[in-house]
Amino acid sequence: MSPAAHRSLPVAEHLRPRDAIFDLLPHGVALADERGTVTATNPRWDRAGGDDDPVVAPVGANLIAHLRSPHRPTSAVADHIADGVTRLLDGRGSSFEVQYELLAPLDPTEARWFLVAAERLPTGGVVITRTETTVHHGVNEVLAELAFHDDLTGLPNRGLLMDRMRMALIRAQRLDLRPLIVFTDLDGFKAVNDEHGHEAGDAVLVEMAGRLSHTVREGDTCGRWGGDEFVLVVELGTRSATDRVIERIARTVEAPFELPDGSTCTLGISIGAVVADGGERVDALIDRADRAMYRAKREQAGPVIVALDED
Repeated sequence: MSPAAHRSLPVAEHLRPRDAIFDLLPHGVALADERGTVTATNPRWDRAGGDDDPVVAPVGANLIAHLRSPHRPTSAVADHIADGVTRLLDGRGSSFEVQYELLAPLDPTEARWFLVAAERLPTGGVVITRTETTVHHGVNEVLAELAFHDDLTGLPNRGLLMDRMRMALIRAQRLDLRPLIVFTDLDGFKAVNDEHGHEAGDAVLVEMAGRLSHTVREGDTCGRWGGDEFVLVVELGTRSATDRVIERIARTVEAPFELPDGSTCTLGISIGAVVADGGERVDALIDRADRAMYRAKREQAGPVIVALDED
């Protein structure tokens, strides 16, 4: 695409780039007006990534419509960026950024990484930058692993779980899914620590993490909320599927847990589950699931207690 083709639409004066600086910037840059229509791009905007990149929209295209096009494969990244740009255009924020992975078409094992950042312009519209970060991603990946995963179990920690909930709610609104948020708490775990020591308690938590991880599909999330509490984020479409997931979680405590000293222990589990519709705030959803779990725990009706909140 020639430099002239990048600026084929009339651009409002406050959006008109300085040609030389605009074209020489080391990042891909796009300008969109207050309706989300791309009015100008520089050569680097669509030079890297190719047609498989869900973000790159040409001049004249509506960025939101491009990201949510039914003719493109469903993309959580595109959904997230579309949601962020929409918030900026509506005046509900001033900036956001997201990093995403783009697999090579001929070799899926080769990934490239990009960082997209958007800023709302004072007079309307947004400016979006897109930077390749593949070279730096190796270090960032290690840091992210440390920052967003539990040291003991290796599962996603509280911060990553909350992010996965946000993404599940965004997809729920578009795809008519009913995300299932499940809070669990081990019953009898304190006695294990008291009688056998913390090494035994840690062994139980690691084993429980493995058992719970096998109850969900790839793409769903099982994480450690803290202590002996685990959280699962499962994207489902029907009530019968919800029941099956809860049944699988309940079965995780059927077998005794082996302890480092060769003995075993039997635990119970309290399960608090919430079926969301996508319109809730994450903090409200967490509160509902947490209250459901403690409601189940108070019942003390057996080794497995379930409270399902569908309101």
